[in-house]
Amino acid sequence: MNYRICAVIPCYRHVKTIEKIISGLKRHHLTLIIVDDGNSDHDKETLLAIANRYQDIYLIHHRVNLGKGTAVISGMRKALDLNFSHVLQIDADGQHDLNDLKTILNLSRENPEALISGAPLYDINAPRSRIIGRQITNFFVHVECLSRTIADAMIGYRVYPVQSALKAIAKMPKKPNMTFDIEIMVRMYWQRVKILFFKTKIAYPENGYSNFKAQDNLKISLMHTKLCITMLLSLPQILYRKFFS
Repeated sequence: MNYRICAVIPCYRHVKTIEKIISGLKRHHLTLIIVDDGNSDHDKETLLAIANRYQDIYLIHHRVNLGKGTAVISGMRKALDLNFSHVLQIDADGQHDLNDLKTILNLSRENPEALISGAPLYDINAPRSRIIGRQITNFFVHVECLSRTIADAMIGYRVYPVQSALKAIAKMPKKPNMTFDIEIMVRMYWQRVKILFFKTKIAYPENGYSNFKAQDNLKISLMHTKLCITMLLSLPQILYRKFFS
């Protein structure tokens, strides 16, 4: 495999924090794909001005907000067009610890076939409701995978092998939105893609803006229902692979 990695940053209403992310990624000489997911005209202009200050940045514009999952998928497809084999996914809101970039990039280069993902360590500002929600989701993910291998399925700080990720995406809804991070990890596990985790701090900045809405909890619940049904229908095949191959 000719290993080439770039970063994909979905951005919606986080223009004020994205340049810090860009600067940190550029210290590792990464090509960046920023997906403007339906921002206001003012924010579009700001993103364009920021992108023009750096080399090797590609800016994709969605006319309307299509959601985080669709934005990441747009970035992945652009990465494939540019002949990148791997994509680092990182949020634009400043929650992900840039000090761990060396760790995640080294893990990916040493394990190019694997999905590399953060396992979150929360700070004191983390909303209790979000922590409980993650615990519930991770419980269902363990059921769907018949394994406790997945330490966390919701964090969007990852490196994907592009071809394996797009294979999983082909079986997902056209607009996965906030369910994306969970479902792609489960489906890649079902594909028998190796998944490795590293511990990383998650920050919840004061006065930070979250794109996660109350209705996203319903969408996640419906997704888990679908994945559990899919798992049950495929149970004989899953068990055979788990114990005999």
